[in-house]
Amino acid sequence: MTTLNLIGIVGSLRTGSVNGALARATIDVLPAEIELSLHSVNRLPLFDGDEEAAGPPAEVLELRTAVRDADGIVLFSPEYNSSLPAVTKNVIDWLSRDSSAWESTGITMITMSPGGRAGLGAREHFSAIMQRQAARLFETIGFGNSSARLDADGNVTDTATLAELADFLARFADHCRT
Repeated sequence: MTTLNLIGIVGSLRTGSVNGALARATIDVLPAEIELSLHSVNRLPLFDGDEEAAGPPAEVLELRTAVRDADGIVLFSPEYNSSLPAVTKNVIDWLSRDSSAWESTGITMITMSPGGRAGLGAREHFSAIMQRQAARLFETIGFGNSSARLDADGNVTDTATLAELADFLARFADHCRT
């Protein structure tokens, strides 16, 4: 079977982000035929139509190329105020301006949050936005009560979480292949 290449983007700039920890844990639970490369958006400028008109910044072009080269996109995003954080929305805004970067590419969102709603507001808003985009939307998944899923160093070590994550990503990979 051909290796499926996924790109992972963390929608938080915080070093100790639980969604960053979840993204790193994902790499370790993927089947051998699936690879996940994390693409940092820490230097991605805020969307600005004037900058776009002048020619997208290098960071935007790098993001679009990385997404174009991937078989699927996994956004690991926190939820802020029952919605998407600015970092995640900014990624979507820049990518949507040149839809050829993600046209027909599978996309999903995975959230981890301290509360029991597991990022439901962010996932609902993400799904509403992505239904109008050229990417092929897959279902989303959220993990609540993050403190119970992390060890003292902030790593995802809960075996049930890791197993559920692996199963979800295997189904997402099937979505990307079709």
